[in-house]
Amino acid sequence: MMLRHPILRTLTWLGCLAAIAACGADDKPPPVTSNEGGGGAGGGTGGTGGVPVETWELDRSKPLSTGAPGFAEVEHTSEPNPALAGLDAPYPTNAPWMNLVLGDGNQRINASPYDLKALGQSLSISRPELAVDRKAVATPDVSQLQLSVRQPITGRAIRSSDLLSVTVEWTADAGTMTAPIVYGMPYVTAFYEGLAPSVLAGEGVSIIAVNGESTSPAVVEGERFEISLNNGQTWLLYASPAISLEWDALSLTADAGVAYEGSLRVALVSGPDSADVLDKHAAVIPVGGDVEASITEDTAAVSFAWKTQGEGDLLTLALPHHAAHLDKAKPAEISYQTAIGRMTGVNGSRWELVYPLSTIEWNAPRRAADKWGDDIVTALQEESDFEPDPTVADTDPYFGGKQLAKLARLAQIAEEVGKAEIAEELRERLKPFVNAWLDGDNGNPLVYDKTWGGIVTTSGVADPDVDSGQGYYNDHHSQYGYLLYAAAVLAKGDEAWREGYADKALWLVRDIANPSNKDNHFTPFRHVDWFRGHSWASGLFPSADGRSQESTSEAVNAWYSVQLLGDAIGNKDVKNLGRLLLAVETASAQTYWQVTAQSTIYGEPFRDNRGVGVLWSTKAEFATRLGDDPAYVYGSQILPLTPISESLLSEQWIEDAWPLMEQAVKPEPVPWNTPLIAAQAILDKEAAWEAAAAQTELDDGLSRTALLYWIATRP
Repeated sequence: MMLRHPILRTLTWLGCLAAIAACGADDKPPPVTSNEGGGGAGGGTGGTGGVPVETWELDRSKPLSTGAPGFAEVEHTSEPNPALAGLDAPYPTNAPWMNLVLGDGNQRINASPYDLKALGQSLSISRPELAVDRKAVATPDVSQLQLSVRQPITGRAIRSSDLLSVTVEWTADAGTMTAPIVYGMPYVTAFYEGLAPSVLAGEGVSIIAVNGESTSPAVVEGERFEISLNNGQTWLLYASPAISLEWDALSLTADAGVAYEGSLRVALVSGPDSADVLDKHAAVIPVGGDVEASITEDTAAVSFAWKTQGEGDLLTLALPHHAAHLDKAKPAEISYQTAIGRMTGVNGSRWELVYPLSTIEWNAPRRAADKWGDDIVTALQEESDFEPDPTVADTDPYFGGKQLAKLARLAQIAEEVGKAEIAEELRERLKPFVNAWLDGDNGNPLVYDKTWGGIVTTSGVADPDVDSGQGYYNDHHSQYGYLLYAAAVLAKGDEAWREGYADKALWLVRDIANPSNKDNHFTPFRHVDWFRGHSWASGLFPSADGRSQESTSEAVNAWYSVQLLGDAIGNKDVKNLGRLLLAVETASAQTYWQVTAQSTIYGEPFRDNRGVGVLWSTKAEFATRLGDDPAYVYGSQILPLTPISESLLSEQWIEDAWPLMEQAVKPEPVPWNTPLIAAQAILDKEAAWEAAAAQTELDDGLSRTALLYWIATRP
């Protein structure tokens, strides 16, 4: 028996003390200790009674596998932007900075706290006031300043990227301007080599004073300049080494003949004391970063290791979910308001974040209530003849995947309630569909795109409007999450299937969650934004609002399915990778999508919606792509319904949002009522049971058995 011992950590954050604790017992046998890449294990002693405590570490130098996926190979119909030529394939497809290389490459990205655009001649910088109404919290697409050069730019490219940054380089005949865009940077920096710098006023903005002097044109010289704009903002400009600039209402420029070798940094003065803080840390420049992670029992430690240039103490900015998980951080008295809450200052070039891990595995953490046990078995028997629609299940990676996961969930519940024969019958029905997808011989075969480096559908790669843009890398985690859940159930219950198909299922894991840049076939962490702590669903489609994600519950389902598959095939690295991503995604989902009454993330009246439908890089929206019906918004954060939903759905959120959720329930039994009934069960399982009994139409990925099981296993 593996015991989970209580863990207590002191988290110091702006004088707050938080306790993260996990305890209980798990009646599963000890975990398999195989390590096949992607992680490692270190031993030690500890725990109750000297029971060894094992720490798993994410080893990003080891891929989960090095083998090529066995699908047919194709060239993608969309060639990578020439700006990516400096990077090696496989290329990122869903990274936070993709707008820099999609379309004309001139749409904005969010680097928290600033919105940035890599224009042909400059880096545009924006940190305007938020626009808040009932439908959205948005950042207006306007710029305040631009870092530029006097000479004509002849090229722009991505020089490098990592999990916490991207570096953009502008090239002129005489030299370069290079901007390391590091998430959480309070300054925007450009390095100049052999060019004459300029700082330009943004659209509709003018410079009214420099260093308190309003007479222009004038020449100023030094290492620090205070720039006052006509919109009421004050920005600081730091130069290293010192520089001479002539300024007027539209710009500060060096002499055209200057071949400057150094850096310019600009930062918005966000409050009465922030200038002193910015002055103190201006000499240290972040140029990149890496992510490290480990798991000990039921706690994950995630570290951000910032790469810097210059001497002194690095200043960075933390989002609200960071503040809740930072361990022993050194706060700095500076803050910036963003579309997803107020960022606060942190001193130091290394962050340590601590996340509690869910202990939920295949089944709910408690058995179904005895009084409803027979009803669940009856529902299971009635649905035991469920057949996925052969056309949909054979061709559609999303709706077909949902049907296969529905069938797999029925099989898993059958196992739990002691109906082994039904479970076996359901798995046998499931196998041909899953096998066809993994063998690449279904009606819409998966293929390997060797242009970008990823697994896409045949139809999707040929047409960006097919399969929800899947062929252009939209939604891989949500779509493959359903297939991986089905594969996990088969691997758990059928040894022969596990032997024949485990490696093939790992191809999908590598597509969405490859941890290593040593895997030559898949980009690392395709969907994961480690700084924001959640996934981006958007693929190779530019957008004025940046990246986006709608359903956090489908993202969580993807990482839960990775965890279960790892458990089923005895691969600890895969299992722990799933647990890690699951914890990080859940924390941000509960912070930015699940809006409680006490939340300070969003202002009124938007906060009164008690939920977010789509979160963009620069906007939070109370709507979904299906429309703005509140049932769509809330339901998209609940489905699919599995045991891990208990870890995802905050009881406080459900309690605060329930009055609005209840209003969203339709009098007719439409499918979108079902996630709301599931939410109701968290507060009142008796009432939810009655509502479920009257609900004749269900979501196409949810069985009545699974809905009743969920209600009956609520505490």
